[in-house]
Amino acid sequence: MPNNVRYQDDIMYITKVTRNVLNVLGVWPSLDERKTVGSRICRFLLITISWLLLYCVLIPGFLSWLFEKRTRIKIQMIPLLLFGFMAIGKYGNLIFREGQIKRCLQHIEEDWKNVIDTDARSMMIESAKTGRRLVTICGIFMYSTGVSFRTILPLSKGKLVTAQNITIKPLPCPGYFFSFNTQASPTYETIFVMQFFSGLITYSITTGVCGLTAVFVMHACGQLKILMKLMRHLFEEQWIEKHDMNRKLAEIVEYQIRIRSFLQLVERTMQQIYLIELMGNTVMLCILGYCIIMEWENSNAIAMCTYFITISTIMIIVFMFCYTGEQLISQAEKVASTSCELEWYRFPDKKVRGIVLVMIVSNLPIKLTAGKIIDLSFKTFANVVKTSMTYFNMLRNVTD
Repeated sequence: MPNNVRYQDDIMYITKVTRNVLNVLGVWPSLDERKTVGSRICRFLLITISWLLLYCVLIPGFLSWLFEKRTRIKIQMIPLLLFGFMAIGKYGNLIFREGQIKRCLQHIEEDWKNVIDTDARSMMIESAKTGRRLVTICGIFMYSTGVSFRTILPLSKGKLVTAQNITIKPLPCPGYFFSFNTQASPTYETIFVMQFFSGLITYSITTGVCGLTAVFVMHACGQLKILMKLMRHLFEEQWIEKHDMNRKLAEIVEYQIRIRSFLQLVERTMQQIYLIELMGNTVMLCILGYCIIMEWENSNAIAMCTYFITISTIMIIVFMFCYTGEQLISQAEKVASTSCELEWYRFPDKKVRGIVLVMIVSNLPIKLTAGKIIDLSFKTFANVVKTSMTYFNMLRNVTD
């Protein structure tokens, strides 16, 4: 019998937003080992439709970029293409690493099932609520920006008349469609709708990745809080009974091992996705800054606002990832400080060795990295902003 009889409700609560987003993409791993034929077919269709929608924008857009002769227009098209390549890379990782994501979720389920007491459950729920707020904020900004970029921006341009007196209705995403007449109805409306839904898929991928990060990292933070509680409880109760002290010490060691093994699994699962996010968004920030200057010269206020909103959203997304990483580092430092504050000299001589080992392990750094290259932290966020501004100035000097 599990210690927490409400663990299933707790799991549903902490994963609700992320689960709904990833279910739409067909990449939420079911914790139920038995999968019906209907669920398998539904998942296959969702993944197939998502791939088609992603590529129906990326391929025509890439062809249009290749055939475009004007340098400034090419630069303006890079963020859209880069965002598409990033989405495909992240989506592919989510599908390829479904088994690892499932193991992470099973680990979380076991922790909720075997929660030690009501105080520990309250700590875990508190951390989980922070994770829910993070993914909700991420979703609000991503979808609102997507709607403005895929609908408001193209519609605000109105119908354009070329030098040859040809009326052109702009699409959300530029593309090369060979001999198809994209301006004729219903071809124009069909392409417009497909590009709009492709954008929803793209923004859902980013929101889902942010949600998984929030669920995993904030769960680890909750476990670290429980670990600190166990350490303090060990000292408070150590003089009562010898066998009770042995049990408490074993429980601390077990928690340390479980937390570190869980974070290692999360690291292996998500590190490539984090690298795609950080590197891609850094490049996008500098190019979008250049796009704002170009629209300033053209006195296009609506386009400037859209680009500015996009930059703000990208910075918020990068901040979300760095914030979760910083929370993990901060919580790990608190655990290390708590272990060093234990009055180990009050323990029996034979038990001091175990306490010292607990202190050594507690002081080992805990962090998430992007491709084992970049740490997720506030320092990294500052470096992303500085790097994007540096390349932005370089791009402006080269193209002017």
